[in-house]
Amino acid sequence: MEQTAPEIRDGERVTGEGEVGVTLLADLEQIGVAEVRSAPGGIAPPPHVHTDHAEAFLLLEGELTFELEDGEHRVEAESCVFVPRGVAHTFAVTGDRPARFLDIHVPSRGFGEFVRRLHAARSEEELGAARAAFDQRPAPKRGADPGLVLVRRTGGAEGEAITDRPGRRATLLVDAEELTLSEFAYGAGERGAKRHVHHDHADAFLVVEGELAFPYRDGTLLAPAETLVLLPPDVVHGFDNDSAGSARCFNLHMPSFGFGDYLRGHNPGFDQHDPPPDGGADPASMVLVRLTG
Repeated sequence: MEQTAPEIRDGERVTGEGEVGVTLLADLEQIGVAEVRSAPGGIAPPPHVHTDHAEAFLLLEGELTFELEDGEHRVEAESCVFVPRGVAHTFAVTGDRPARFLDIHVPSRGFGEFVRRLHAARSEEELGAARAAFDQRPAPKRGADPGLVLVRRTGGAEGEAITDRPGRRATLLVDAEELTLSEFAYGAGERGAKRHVHHDHADAFLVVEGELAFPYRDGTLLAPAETLVLLPPDVVHGFDNDSAGSARCFNLHMPSFGFGDYLRGHNPGFDQHDPPPDGGADPASMVLVRLTG
């Protein structure tokens, strides 16, 4: 039977017009992701905590200021932020330029429906109901230690260098139970991982420069910059740079299952396995979405 090649699609525009708004990119059990574009002064949720999941941000453009119990923290473009569960926080777009960032929730806890309800609300009562239905609680008098929040510059500037040689760089940015976030920079022709599956967790790639090839069960997907590739459990996949230029991406494993130690060579039992004889899960379950940038 002839297979239909997976297509890269647009995300779900939830609110906004033109260059400002919120686009839902993915909402699986393991992860919910929205792309947010906002003018300075926009986006300022009330101080809150997540008790059952963690939140992360990839700031692509502009500036965000995070308000934690220990004060304000200004974060510039090309940075990532990880907020563990229980840490009271809020954030706003600051500076004199628009901001563009990914808001990532791991696990999702119904983040997609929360975003839809939040932006459909027409009263404070409806806003409160949307937040109450999601794992978002008003900030307590004292939450978890704000020192647990991680802020890392990307591009190899900060984080744990796993590999750093001409044509290949791997940097571990976040290594937590809910999420491992790494950055890979591959020169032309560099090989990534052969086809494999993860039985118990999801894997994702955000391509930010160049183009990466993702072999799957029935073929190979070419993902250019500004593409999110999300692989649910048991979907056969690999990745390489088959292009004539360099490529850079962020790689996410959620939950982590010790992927950080696997990169370090210390976790031979990591949840990564050869493709099963039956070909694994249907490739149509892959989430392939282009960003709005």
